[in-house]
Amino acid sequence: MESIPSDLIKSLNDLGLSNYEASVYAALVLYDNAEAKEIIDFLSISKPSVYEALDRLAERGLAVKRISKPARYSAISPEMAIDLLMDKHKKAADQALAALRTLEKGKVRTEKEDALWTIYGDANIEYKIRELFGKAKRQINCMIGERYLPFIENNKIRNVSLHLMVISDDPNLKGKLKELFPGKNTDIHVISTEQFKVPPPFAPPEFEELNKLMSVENILELIIDDEELIMVPPFISGSASVLNTRNKGAILQMKMFSQLNWKRFAAGEELPFPLPLHKKEQ
Repeated sequence: MESIPSDLIKSLNDLGLSNYEASVYAALVLYDNAEAKEIIDFLSISKPSVYEALDRLAERGLAVKRISKPARYSAISPEMAIDLLMDKHKKAADQALAALRTLEKGKVRTEKEDALWTIYGDANIEYKIRELFGKAKRQINCMIGERYLPFIENNKIRNVSLHLMVISDDPNLKGKLKELFPGKNTDIHVISTEQFKVPPPFAPPEFEELNKLMSVENILELIIDDEELIMVPPFISGSASVLNTRNKGAILQMKMFSQLNWKRFAAGEELPFPLPLHKKEQ
């Protein structure tokens, strides 16, 4: 008799079945119909666990109990079972989302908003980028390496000013991005990796050494509504973590550097050094 793959049990766990329920349902799929004793012998698990799992599967509509002595059970088709489980998940997700949105409206702000957080893993980074794009109300300022393009491609923004700079050597990328983010409030620039590494006029002698340490594809600077920032410095290689904060000082500092980069690369302005903080009255 064919054994039940562990990855199948894990998948059914993710869909809401316990280990016993998943194992018993899978065993029923193998049998045309079966008594509880046959399932117990096949799975080598306790009698109470099998009976409890059979009752739960019948309650969920995943198994059919046939009136006979002894009772026999059969599984509904895998297609129907997956549809039932997915539908239950969808209803639960919709209910949870509605309740969580209600809670979010009454969010309590704390002094921890000034903290500097670290977000680990590409999946979590992608979720955070999507979250920030989605909740932006006025403005998005973003400079990214090519690595993060898949994280922004499916984001929809409306009535938000988008300033997007991407470091890439793809000559067709700008046209693709303008199709993804159309609108008069969108300003998109693509600069090459070589262009990014050209030292500014005021660069110190150490700039050449810094260039060797740069991981341009890893750059991420994203500011939303001047209220929240996530970033990865260009000197971290192979990073799967970003820094995240609502600290006003950190946001202001990053915005200042972002504006300098924008003037230098997008507007082509040569910046003086030291940079004047105030213009003298004539």
